[in-house]
Amino acid sequence: MKKLIFTLLLLSNFLFAQHITFVYELKLRSNPDKDSLTTENYYLDVSGSQSVFRSQQARISDSLKYSKGYGGVEKVTFNQLYAIKDRERKEVIKSITTPLMNDLYFIRIEDQANWRILNEITKIDNIDCQKATRNYAGREWTAWFDKNTLIQDGPYIFHGLPGLIIKLYDEKGDYDFSLMEIKNSTVNKTFHLRKGKEINWETYSRLQNNYYSDPFSEIKNRGLKYKVGDQNGNPVDMNLRQMTENIRKKMTENNNPLELNQKIEYK
Repeated sequence: MKKLIFTLLLLSNFLFAQHITFVYELKLRSNPDKDSLTTENYYLDVSGSQSVFRSQQARISDSLKYSKGYGGVEKVTFNQLYAIKDRERKEVIKSITTPLMNDLYFIRIEDQANWRILNEITKIDNIDCQKATRNYAGREWTAWFDKNTLIQDGPYIFHGLPGLIIKLYDEKGDYDFSLMEIKNSTVNKTFHLRKGKEINWETYSRLQNNYYSDPFSEIKNRGLKYKVGDQNGNPVDMNLRQMTENIRKKMTENNNPLELNQKIEYK
């Protein structure tokens, strides 16, 4: 972290009403059978009582949609960590964009933030952080939060502690979020808080199973044309069978969702 971060944290009481971006580094074990971790930056954009948490790629895509009416290409995966929170209305939703078709859905997170706040204190990059634990979606989570910061927010759906979450991880070490940077801005970078059609977890599971069975079924059903290109942008012939096998292989190998209790055993 940069020294500037800590200065901003100390001044957060004065910055609460403005637009602030918190950059978290996520270390993720996408394949539960391997020890290797991938690293990616995620952004928590806060504007008043609202916030949105998303990957850097999703944030760029949202920015393009907001400014130009169309977005970039996001990851072809269902394991998306995109959450919209409204602390004033006590509303938290998980936003989902389907691979290939980019259909938009959302799930209301009804799970209450039942944190167990402990007396344990530790320093994380010179910040005095207090420990809290909770269960969410089949995982036990540990959070270290700064109670001197009035912004009661954190990575993904996590919030509700009396301060900002500086570090968050699950007991398996599959997901590990660390605050890396804070940026103050006069621009609201939540863009349009996207929603789409509301669904439940059962429907979400069905969407994933349908995609695994035939990733290109919606393209065929809607009579759409789908083209792929090589690294130079030249069109190439589509081998749907091979592409389907590749997608299935990737979904099976990288099947370690944060909501572990919603994990699908693909067959």
